[in-house]
Amino acid sequence: MTTDITIPPIDLPFPISQKNPLQDQLYPATLEWARRFQLVTTEAAAERLRRYRLELCSYYAPALDSRPALQLLTDWITWAVVLEDQIDEATAGLRPDRLAPVLDEFRAILRGDAGIQPSSIPAMAALTDLWQRTAPGSGAQWRQRFYDHLSEQFRAELRASIHRATHTPMDIATCIELRAKTGWVTLVHDLQHHIHQIWLPDTVYCSTSYQTLLWSTADIVMWTNDLFSYTREAAFGELNNLAIALQVQRDLTSQQAVDHVHTMIADRVEDFLKASQELPDLVRSLQLPPDVARAAEDCLTHMRTLLRGSHDWHMSCERYHHGPDIAANLHTLDDVLGIAQDITDAHSEDAPQKEKGEAR
Repeated sequence: MTTDITIPPIDLPFPISQKNPLQDQLYPATLEWARRFQLVTTEAAAERLRRYRLELCSYYAPALDSRPALQLLTDWITWAVVLEDQIDEATAGLRPDRLAPVLDEFRAILRGDAGIQPSSIPAMAALTDLWQRTAPGSGAQWRQRFYDHLSEQFRAELRASIHRATHTPMDIATCIELRAKTGWVTLVHDLQHHIHQIWLPDTVYCSTSYQTLLWSTADIVMWTNDLFSYTREAAFGELNNLAIALQVQRDLTSQQAVDHVHTMIADRVEDFLKASQELPDLVRSLQLPPDVARAAEDCLTHMRTLLRGSHDWHMSCERYHHGPDIAANLHTLDDVLGIAQDITDAHSEDAPQKEKGEAR
């Protein structure tokens, strides 16, 4: 599969991301946290994490002056990124039978099920720490939304894992659905509400306008990611990428697929802008109190920040700037899920079959 592409500039009509004054303090503290919970155990893994520039998570909360709140956001995103790499690049994503019970354990931690014992599995221990730092400062309704979003994320990750394990290419509709749910966008959205102590009532949150804002944000962020990660993922045989799905399903060249995704992103930006104009009118028509109107405007501001921040992170981080050979970096991945396999052997056996699957 040819992967020589040019990514056209993505037009987001929002101000360039601003640096948070606390930004430089985030990565050292997050690396220490990741090492404490054994999400990172080697210098190679630490270097891998450094390339991700996770301190740029501060783009999502540029004016926040609370170091603990900003650190909580960064630590959550670090956990999510490490988990994503385990599923997308290591063997966890090829073993849905082993992955499913781990994801169920994650749900149990978030529910606070009785009788849960402390776990020696790094991802579980780290999630327990994150939830203990998050739940006490949140309301029951926020916790339910957060749980629902993460549970749906886990379900989508498992579905994508089944595609990888069976070497089954994704049709375009399935890929669009899974991309929106496997990119941790709703996680960041919910955490923005948490760290800023914003609550949006269901009368606004469940509206078509707000849901369009939320899911168009997810699509824009994840489809942008698909463009930046295309070269690596096409070479590695990844299936959960919209440009790859389009290329395979519609028999497009690499550049045609990338250009098509770029056009789709522009269309979703228009959807976001239209819904952002509708939201204030909705609040007024429902005759909601001024504090709800302020909350809705704050939520809209945070989604704009998320969109711009994600774009600027993709432009700044080194995650996609080290060539297409993901397999060469697999030694930097620790087994944080307790799904231990010989990574090199698993991928050397799987790669030819993945290529055959994509060629279908």
